[in-house]
Amino acid sequence: MSFSISWTDVPESGDSEPVSSFFSLSDAPEKSIPAKKGAEHLFVSGDNYPVLKFLLPEFKGKVDFIYIDPPYNTGKKSFTYNDSFEVDAWLSFMKRRLMLARDFLRPDGCIFIAIGQDELYRLKLLCDSIFGEKNFINDFMWLHGKGKKDSFSRTMQQSTLCYAKDRKKLRPFEDYEVTGWAEKNADGDPRGNWFSGSISFSEKRSSPLHPNFFQIVSPGGVKWERQWLVNREEMQNLIEDNRIYWGSAPDFANVPREKIFNGQRNKIIPKNIVDTSETTRAAQKHLNSLLGQKNTFDNPKPVSLIEHFLKIARVRKDAVIMDFFAGSGTTFEAVVGMNKKDGGKRRCLMVQKPESILHGGPAFSTISELCYARIKKVIPPEDGITFKECREL
Repeated sequence: MSFSISWTDVPESGDSEPVSSFFSLSDAPEKSIPAKKGAEHLFVSGDNYPVLKFLLPEFKGKVDFIYIDPPYNTGKKSFTYNDSFEVDAWLSFMKRRLMLARDFLRPDGCIFIAIGQDELYRLKLLCDSIFGEKNFINDFMWLHGKGKKDSFSRTMQQSTLCYAKDRKKLRPFEDYEVTGWAEKNADGDPRGNWFSGSISFSEKRSSPLHPNFFQIVSPGGVKWERQWLVNREEMQNLIEDNRIYWGSAPDFANVPREKIFNGQRNKIIPKNIVDTSETTRAAQKHLNSLLGQKNTFDNPKPVSLIEHFLKIARVRKDAVIMDFFAGSGTTFEAVVGMNKKDGGKRRCLMVQKPESILHGGPAFSTISELCYARIKKVIPPEDGITFKECREL
């Protein structure tokens, strides 16, 4: 059984006619920072809908990774975009932007969408209709602190829906963790306790055409021919380092498995519960310290959360990363931080509407000003950024 969601499209300013008739996109050279030898980023101050339409011809099919943290439609705040704050209007608002987002993605690209409980399930159905149910990757749930409570329960997580442009072309996600739970040492290895991990497919699931399909022989003479998770050279290194467990002597007849020691960093399939990132409170303290002002932006995301998504998605060192609800600029800081760690030249495309900040103090009157202030604080000397403004005519 399958389900669908329907809505009534709510017209948006300029939606029925060419967007160029209503908006202009202009450079602001006095705010731009020229690149010396690193990545060239782009920041646009303006409503993301017309901005995305402007940028699409240049970046269609070129974006590797999109992260957005859109309005959650909680009904507790005024909606600063043109749509009213009804469910149909919110879905129409998201539909237009997500359809454009899909067109920006490379065939092997993906999108992460942060969302609260209020619209999680409607957004999931909407994304299924735009990206396709088959391209849903998972809901990566971030444990963000003490949680949101009411009389019945405390919600400890915030959802992040992830979709591929084409799941068949998306590289498998991966993560790493350090082992610390091995309690036994079956063969008395001087390196200490270990547990065994799978290092092969079964004969039934193995493909003889795969380059990692080959034969190895146990110390007891048992032959194992199947598809392995490592190539021949890697397998030989593991065998020589006594990291393959064949079972007990004298038969050594068990299915070969890899010995994994405590303290060892291992590649794993990412969990959909994200409990390794900082909390909302820690992110707020970081932003306060960075800008020299307290509480100018509500509920910023931690840099470590965006870094986590970038890492598990294995974004290329020359990837193009987009955030068209840039907010306080967390995604930008995560991207430049990642470039600094591995020498990458990833580019970041950001869009933020110049929404008024009621408690921004004398330094910032709009969120786009705050975001750009953060960008200038963290941008490395070798990188540059072009500043553009989108204005209604």
